[in-house]
Amino acid sequence: MKTISARQCGIIIFLTILANKILVLPSILYKSSNADSIFVILALFLVELLILSIFFKLKKNHPNQTFLSILQEKLGIFIAKTVIFVFLTFFLFKTMLTYSVIFVYLKDLVYQDEFGFLVVVCLIPVINHAVVVGHRAMSRTFELFYYLVVVGIVFCLVIAFFTDISMPMLFVSKPSSMFSSLWQCLFAFGDYLVLFVFIDKISFKKGEGKKIVMFALFAIILVLAIFIIFYSKYQLTSFMHNNALADLLVFSVQFNAIGRLDIVAMLTIMTLGLFQLEIFNLAFCDCFVMLFEKLSIKYAVAVFDILFVVIYLVLIAKYEVMISIATNILPYLAVLTSYLLPILFYAISFKHKSEVKDEKNY
Repeated sequence: MKTISARQCGIIIFLTILANKILVLPSILYKSSNADSIFVILALFLVELLILSIFFKLKKNHPNQTFLSILQEKLGIFIAKTVIFVFLTFFLFKTMLTYSVIFVYLKDLVYQDEFGFLVVVCLIPVINHAVVVGHRAMSRTFELFYYLVVVGIVFCLVIAFFTDISMPMLFVSKPSSMFSSLWQCLFAFGDYLVLFVFIDKISFKKGEGKKIVMFALFAIILVLAIFIIFYSKYQLTSFMHNNALADLLVFSVQFNAIGRLDIVAMLTIMTLGLFQLEIFNLAFCDCFVMLFEKLSIKYAVAVFDILFVVIYLVLIAKYEVMISIATNILPYLAVLTSYLLPILFYAISFKHKSEVKDEKNY
C-alpha cells in the first residue's frame, strides 16, 4: 500500500493549521476581545497539541489498521459509522468555509467581479484529480511547493516591518469577551483530525513523530506572528480589515523599483487555499468510502461535487451567512469532533490486556 512519510504528514498538518486563520479570523476575533485574541488562539493551539499526542498513541497501538477498523473493533459498527458520518460533515463544512473565505478575498481584491462559474470550471476538476490520484501523489505535490508557501508568508511578515507598527494593547478584555472569541473561532481549529482519517496511510518509524510536531509548531509560530504583526499594524482598526495576511502589505505595495508586492500575498493565499481544499476534500471522500464501503472514491468525488454546488448556491454566494454559521452554529460541531471525540479516541487507544498478552506470547 502506498503511504505518506512523516515529513509529508507534517507538511499536511502545516497546511491545515494555516486554514481559516490567516485571513478573516483576526478581524472577527478583534471585535470581541481586541488584541487579547492572541491568547485565545494560543490556548487552543496548546489543546490541539494534546490531540496530536492522542493520534500518536492511537497510531502506535494500531499501526496498520484503518480508522474504521479501529472504531469497529473497539466500539461496534453502529457507533463507528456514526463517528465517520460526523467527521464527513465536519470536513464538508471545513471545505466550504475555506473556499468561502478565499473566494471573497479573490473577488474583492483580484477579479472585482462575480467569477463563481470560473471557479467551478477551473478549480473543481483540479481538486477532484488530486483526490483521485491519492494521498501519496498529493503529498509529493505539497512537498514541491512547501518552501514557496513558507517564503511567501515570511516575505509578507518581513515587508510589514517597513510600515508603521507598534505593540498592541494587551490584557484589556474581560474573560467573558475572551470566551466569546474562543467560541467563535472553534470551527477554525480541529486541524489534526485529518490525521485520524489518514491513519493507515501514514508511515513513520520510531522517533519520526518529532518531524510532524516540528512542522506543527512552525505553523503555529507563523499564525501567531501574523496575528501579532497584524494587530500591531492596525491597532483599533483591526476589525475593519478582513484579509490579515494580504493586509500586512497595505501601504507597502510599492517598494522602490520592485513594483507591486501584493502579488506575493495573492499567490501565497491562492496556493494555500488550493492545497487546503484538496486535503479537506480528500478527508471527506475517505470518510464517504468508509461510510459506504461498497462504493469507490469516484462516487465520493461525485457526491462532493454535488454538495459543493448546492451549498455554494445556498451559502457561499452569501458570505455573511457563511461566516455567521461558522462562528455561531458550527462551533457546536467543532466541540464534538475536535474535543469530545478525541477523548474517546484516547480511551480506545489503549490495548486490552488480552491483546498485550497475545503480543508477548507471539
